[in-house]
Amino acid sequence: MAKKEFKYIKKPSWLGDEGPLYEHKGLNETLRVLFDQQTNGVKQMSIWETAFPPGTSIPLHKHPHPVEEFLYVLQGRAMETVGDEKREIGPGSAVFIPPEVEHKFDNLGDEMLILLVVVSPPGVVEENLYETQVKSAKQSWDIEYF
Repeated sequence: MAKKEFKYIKKPSWLGDEGPLYEHKGLNETLRVLFDQQTNGVKQMSIWETAFPPGTSIPLHKHPHPVEEFLYVLQGRAMETVGDEKREIGPGSAVFIPPEVEHKFDNLGDEMLILLVVVSPPGVVEENLYETQVKSAKQSWDIEYF
């Protein structure tokens, strides 16, 4: 019996069986694509989970107009900077990043920082993040989803 492919409903997994996984070694980041143009034909946004080991940072950067980004913290703690705002974030924190606004974060904790990321419009941010496709995440995860 063939395994059923799901296009619209994703079950969390860092094994690459529910969407492509990518590593970006320069940013020390692992991404699990949930929905994007390539994977599911989504037209208005891209959505992925991303994970960073303890002590890592994303340097100050900005995305071109009209890109908007939303981050939701699933696990870990970080110091987030967006424009002139700087605040510690943790599970349940939500961050909105408008176009052309500089932002960065530093993983403050001793565990993986795992974020849900939504970007609109799709295609701009991902083209620089989807560096190396992998079959499974190489980092150790503190939580398992079922």
